Amino acid sequence: MAKLQSYALSVSLTKLQHKIITSKSGQKCLVIPIDDNYLTLKDDAVYMQTDLVTMDSEDTNGNWGFQVQKLPSDIYKSLGSEKAKEIKLPYLGNLKVFQRSNSDSVPQANIDLDEDSETLPF
Repeated sequence: MAKLQSYALSVSLTKLQHKIITSKSGQKCLVIPIDDNYLTLKDDAVYMQTDLVTMDSEDTNGNWGFQVQKLPSDIYKSLGSEKAKEIKLPYLGNLKVFQRSNSDSVPQANIDLDEDSETLPF
């Protein structure tokens, strides 16, 4: 059976170009321009390309990696590698690893089976 690992990844959307506005009802809204932030609009959904970089040891803040935005391949190709390197894309957040403690796991039941018996113990 595969061992499950839980990760927590926090993304700071305000690292993107944005504006916070208040609607008429008083609700705060985050407005993120699609083109200015190199996002992709496809089938009424907006996507952001990112890389998740992991490290083999924990840093001083308890992080095991980080997430950074990357350019969509079509934009990278249209700009060329030199121009694409000049674009400063944001560092979006850190990766923390959460391991299950032994108390979270289901204890194994010990059942004594009589090898000669044809009935089950329950």
